[in-house]
This record gives sequence, structure tokens and C-alpha cells, in this order.
Amino acid sequence: MHRIIVANRRGHQVVEWETTDTEEARASIAEAERILREARDKGCAVSRKVGDRHVLDNQPFDPAVEEYQIIEPIAGG
Repeated sequence: MHRIIVANRRGHQVVEWETTDTEEARASIAEAERILREARDKGCAVSRKVGDRHVLDNQPFDPAVEEYQIIEPIAGG
């Protein structure tokens, strides 16, 4: 199971997908890719898990990545 963790003022949300070759898996991968693209368009920071650490990431979505994190900018800073 692969996932995106979205950290925002409403708490943490988790979006998960599988990489099996089914229609449902392909739809969940497309949804995850859309979420990452829209987050980047809104100026959110995105990281991907590499080993046991997260590193900032600006590469195209990769469904094989174990975990992404999206961190929304803090308003009113």
C-alpha cells in the first residue's frame, strides 16, 4: 500500500493506492497524481520517503513511491 499524507489545518488526511493492475488501482493512482499536482500548484511543499527519511521532492508523481507528504503553507505566518 502506498500513501499520501496531507498535513493541513484540518489535521492529517491520508490517501492510499495500490499498484496492482486493476481498474480500481488505476483510478486511485490517477486520483493520487491529481492531488499531488494540485498541491504543488497551490504552493504546498511535497516530500517523498527515501529509505527511512523524507526529502523535498519536485519530480513527477511516481506510483511506486511508498509515501508522499504534502505540507500546506501556514496562513497568517
